Amino acid sequence: MKLKTLALLCSSAICSAAFAGNVEIYGAVDEYVAVNATGGEWKTAIKSGGLSASHWGLKGTEDLGNGVEVFFNLDNAFLADNGSATFGNDGKAFSREANVGVRGKYGQLSFGRQYTPHFLVFAMFDPTELSLGSSDSPYFFPGSAAVTGQDGSLVRADNSLMYVLPTPFGLTNFFYVALGEHTNAAGTQDSNSKGNIYNYAAKFDHGNFSIMGSYLFRKFSPSGQPESWNNQYLNFAASYDFGFTKPVIQFTKKFSSDEKKSDDFWMAQLGTATPLWGGKWMVSGSYLKNQTQDKADAWSLGTKYAYPLSKRTRLYGGVEAVFNDDNAGYAIEAGPDSSLHFNFSGETAYGIPKNLLGKNSVEFFVGINHQF
Repeated sequence: MKLKTLALLCSSAICSAAFAGNVEIYGAVDEYVAVNATGGEWKTAIKSGGLSASHWGLKGTEDLGNGVEVFFNLDNAFLADNGSATFGNDGKAFSREANVGVRGKYGQLSFGRQYTPHFLVFAMFDPTELSLGSSDSPYFFPGSAAVTGQDGSLVRADNSLMYVLPTPFGLTNFFYVALGEHTNAAGTQDSNSKGNIYNYAAKFDHGNFSIMGSYLFRKFSPSGQPESWNNQYLNFAASYDFGFTKPVIQFTKKFSSDEKKSDDFWMAQLGTATPLWGGKWMVSGSYLKNQTQDKADAWSLGTKYAYPLSKRTRLYGGVEAVFNDDNAGYAIEAGPDSSLHFNFSGETAYGIPKNLLGKNSVEFFVGINHQF
């Protein structure tokens, strides 16, 4: 009788496991050595997140039948060089993503902290993998003329809803709304739409050709402040894979309803990724034109080579440079989930360190990235 009971319990456990959702632990550990010269001052450091952010996460799915499944994704970045949280973490348990959703033949609907379609244009098309060595990365740092918004929150947003609708002819639609849930000076939540983000993007794929465009509208208001103004962003990118190389062109334009507090600008990038000696050589160049401030333009160049030691481990190395006008202060950095750039100062103008204004910068780096 006891054996029958034990067998029944084991059978029940096996059945429960079979019907349970699939859960996966994933992530990456990335460290690099960098030598940086900014305004003629040389510095060296070990940093985290050169090829991709060091991060770990949990993701899973549950099959509901009839081609429908529920999914979730929890993803948190960290600095592998010292084990601390990344810049902009703000005490979040999962700073990169925290969302749940459902998908099936009618598309995918998800809720939570998610990447904006505006940012996905960069992430999907940047020829240098939108990391250290990318000519676009200097312009991601928060500031009045930053491509991710002057507070940096256009990479990903809290309290968001996204619906992704594919079509049979290669067009994928992205509909995105994020509730700003703005707090006023009294610390209570406003009842209006301050801080809200509205974003639509479309991506078309046909053979080796791919193109994506995005329009984002945001009613920006600093937390605790009564004033607000509208910012709009257009973002386009296209690529064609010739096999021997894959060139990319990308263009971003920002409009603001209050240029005294938020700059208008446009930015363009050209680059390509080429298979070489078993690895990949990536190169890109970008130019940002500030249309509000005088002498606040910048241009940048970056190149990187990544070689796979295995399916999960890559070695990489490269160089990146940014050249600032007198009133521009862009710096070389790997990304918002990686180590802060060199020469960071706490005294900022719309997030840009004042001690970097007008200074050119070049950085050499070599590192290792392991995915798990």
